[in-house]
Amino acid sequence: MRLRRFSILLLCAATVTAQAKNADQGESTHRPSIGLALGGGGALALSEIGVLRWFEENHIPVDAIAGTSMGSIIGAFYATGKTPDEIERLMNDQAITQVFRLNPDFRALSYRRREDRRWAPNALNVGLRHGVSFRSGVLIDSGLNSFLSENFLAYGSDLPFSDLPIPFRCVATDIAEGKEAVFRDGSLVDSVRASISLPGIYSPAEQGEHLYVDGAILENLPSGTLRSELHPDIVIGVSLPLAPMEKGQGNSILGVLQRSFSVASWGNELRSRKLADLVLQPETTGMDTGSYTKTKELVAAGYASAEKQRSSLLRYRLNDVDWAAHLAHRHSLLRPTPRLLAGATVTAPNPALRQAVETSLRPITHQPLDLKKVEEKMDDIRSDGRYDAVYAVSVKPSSSTQATPEAQLNVDVKDKTTGPPFLLLGANLAAQSGVPARATLDTAFLYQDFGGFGSEFRARVSAGFQTSVGAEYYRRITAAGLFVAPHLDFNRMPVYIYTDQTRVAQRLSQSLGGGVDAGFTFKRSSELRVGWQERFQRWKTDTGSDGLADFSGRSQWAGVRYRIDDQDRALIATHGLRAQASAGYLYSTVNSRNAPRVDFAGSYAFTAGKANLFSMGLEAGTLFNRNVADPFRYTLGGPSRLSASAMDEYRGTDYFLVRPAYLRRIASLPAPLGQSIYVLAMYEAGQMRAPNFNTITRQDGYLGLAAETPLGVITLGPSIGDGGHRKFIFTLGRFF
Repeated sequence: MRLRRFSILLLCAATVTAQAKNADQGESTHRPSIGLALGGGGALALSEIGVLRWFEENHIPVDAIAGTSMGSIIGAFYATGKTPDEIERLMNDQAITQVFRLNPDFRALSYRRREDRRWAPNALNVGLRHGVSFRSGVLIDSGLNSFLSENFLAYGSDLPFSDLPIPFRCVATDIAEGKEAVFRDGSLVDSVRASISLPGIYSPAEQGEHLYVDGAILENLPSGTLRSELHPDIVIGVSLPLAPMEKGQGNSILGVLQRSFSVASWGNELRSRKLADLVLQPETTGMDTGSYTKTKELVAAGYASAEKQRSSLLRYRLNDVDWAAHLAHRHSLLRPTPRLLAGATVTAPNPALRQAVETSLRPITHQPLDLKKVEEKMDDIRSDGRYDAVYAVSVKPSSSTQATPEAQLNVDVKDKTTGPPFLLLGANLAAQSGVPARATLDTAFLYQDFGGFGSEFRARVSAGFQTSVGAEYYRRITAAGLFVAPHLDFNRMPVYIYTDQTRVAQRLSQSLGGGVDAGFTFKRSSELRVGWQERFQRWKTDTGSDGLADFSGRSQWAGVRYRIDDQDRALIATHGLRAQASAGYLYSTVNSRNAPRVDFAGSYAFTAGKANLFSMGLEAGTLFNRNVADPFRYTLGGPSRLSASAMDEYRGTDYFLVRPAYLRRIASLPAPLGQSIYVLAMYEAGQMRAPNFNTITRQDGYLGLAAETPLGVITLGPSIGDGGHRKFIFTLGRFF
């Protein structure tokens, strides 16, 4: 603390001395003004941090900045007072993961959308509002918007960019009007967001009638904008080279589009280089526009490019006194960060939604401004996948009675442009050696706010090994989470009957029924239901014989069910609990005694270190040894449920399964995929009981690979169990 105070005193003393000197000599005449043009280039633009570091170490002043695309982020950071070291820390792996996302974070989803992600983790989301349509960007922008809002908090309201600590401009392309757009004032967050909207990667930034995409299309190196807008005496450009075409890049649609964009922006960059007095060209061999995990190497490359031009740059060097004055002047223009959230305004498509959002924001208004709480509220709005929501923090000027300025939160909620309704298209595959594979194409139709705000209609259809159709109308009764849900279900699938690993019969199971539930959804992670259902069951032999008669008839069940899904991922969870518990009564059931039914299934995941993941799974169920017919019994066998046994090989009335697993991460995919490849080792122990049958107890082990992919989790490997049970397993889609 004493050292910091001493440094401030020295800085103030130097400033006073410099001001006195400049008053005599005139600062505007004793050195030329210097402008810095920062070009785009994806991850390669991180090298511009190294250029800024070299400038600071060698006292090269920057009096104006213009940036395009990633250069606009780096430039805006520096223009608002962040040091090169602070900028490098901001552009870390965590930030990259936040900014580059294919889908919303699993924990930010509502409970019902978590159900959908579990059911079809590889689903393609198709909008049906205006015919068949897809979202306009591969990546979602909620993480990017949050990152910008957090780091430009004091600059979210309307302000002239010439009044920043360093005057600033950023460049975008207005595809609505077909021309370049230069942002001179307004919200710094919105302006930078527009400049980095890479076509096809992020959705265009919409502002009124304008649609903005990446400025690199028309001016990747904004030396012309810098010279015409801010009029520096000297323009220094940081220009990234055109990377060599990657092997095989021309063999895919995305590869061709990416290369075409790079070549187009390279053409205008060559023209822009001629408008600069000096051009720095970082050497980025071995790195490309996606090398976001190589920040240190890229920063070093930028530093080296400035060092290479040392003799040309040092002519602009300031002495220690003038440098201190330059820094003090920049520091005097910093805007204080607002501490209090004074209020919130909401725009929304309908009054019910606006009122719901306003109600949710009340607890955080007139309180200290906490962006994490604001983000949580935004997640609540977006969590159902029905609406897009963005926010801006405008700064209210401080008065004589205010020590610091106050903030006003402005929330803009919009309908998704593509739906509802939505169609989810996915697939699931489970295959074992010696057993028919189970593959299904899974489709869900989703219509949110159907019949009222917060209500929805959802229908699911699976076709393949199993044919199933399910429809539910979820009617929300209160905003707190009370609901009622009538539902209908149809299911048809072949059932294989085994004796001592030998398939002795194939049956057909068909059921049709429905019911009604009432319950309560607790925030975004759990749900409690009380319900009744009735169905008509048909059970007939197709081939072979299991010695039992065919039958058909009715069945009824009433009970309560609680589900919680508090894990962090729909693919391979790294921490959290997922569980389901139910208790009920099976009655008026064909060929069966009335029976209470209680069951539980759950898994808990946690990590130890960066690469070690542990999971503990447990299942148990009981019909209290009541003799109920096969279609209503529990089953065991198949991937992650005694993997060395055939799928559903064991059928009974009482069972348990214990499944500890260890996963070792051996590789991680780069952002935005952010997914991992694991070695998976798993032990399974289970037991199945039934009246008039011998108790079956099995143990087995599994060792294989598990990979998270955009198609879901892929697993493959062998499982060996006792009693001569062996299987090789391949799965795609859902994970245990």
